[in-house]
Amino acid sequence: MLFMKCPGCGTEMTAMMLNARLGKPVTIDVCAGCQAFWFDHFDSLQLSAGSTLKLMKFIGEHSSPGRLSLPDALRCPRCATALRLAHNMQRNMPFTYWRCGSDDGHFIGFFEFLKEKNFIHTLSPEQIKELRQNVQFVNCSNCGASINLESSSACPYCHSPISMLDMKQPQRMLEQLQQAAAPRPIDPALPLKLASAKLELETSLAEFDRSPEWWSDARSSGLVQAGLNAVSRWLAEKLVD
Repeated sequence: MLFMKCPGCGTEMTAMMLNARLGKPVTIDVCAGCQAFWFDHFDSLQLSAGSTLKLMKFIGEHSSPGRLSLPDALRCPRCATALRLAHNMQRNMPFTYWRCGSDDGHFIGFFEFLKEKNFIHTLSPEQIKELRQNVQFVNCSNCGASINLESSSACPYCHSPISMLDMKQPQRMLEQLQQAAAPRPIDPALPLKLASAKLELETSLAEFDRSPEWWSDARSSGLVQAGLNAVSRWLAEKLVD
């Protein structure tokens, strides 16, 4: 069996077999050291909801505050052509990745993958005000730099806004999977319930976020990592391989 070499560090990547939306399996290559994925062609778009949750659980179990610095030049692990930095948008959230010039696939970091899948949102002024009551410094989820909440609402180095994990999103995905598998009609009030949950998250930090363990992780590792740790623990109980 041939192992793919990571475009970032050159080590062997871990291959994960996952389900696609139409039931056809896809193989995703993962580098835990660089905290990044390689997707062949359009495999990222084809991931099923369950597979997306499994990747999110993997991120939570393997990510860390310290990340390896990627080299200036990255090459496609399939054809060795130079990878090009690409910019895209998920709703109002920009994200970046490196794509193969020959369209063999793309290389994307954990954090950017979470933004692509709509798991990340920027904190509102009300949420930042509430956050300041509990912590003074947080780490930037993009570059890892320290942000002083008393004087800043964005990273002073890479200028990324303070972001956190939308911890309601994996719960909604799991609920939808369970409803799809259940032999009964889908609740007609589900869209209203989901909209209400989203509004609750956008106006205040969710109750799910406020455990002492979450705040400890937020102080030491940053908001996104704290959310990943919490959701990974939750998915370990709810998500069956």
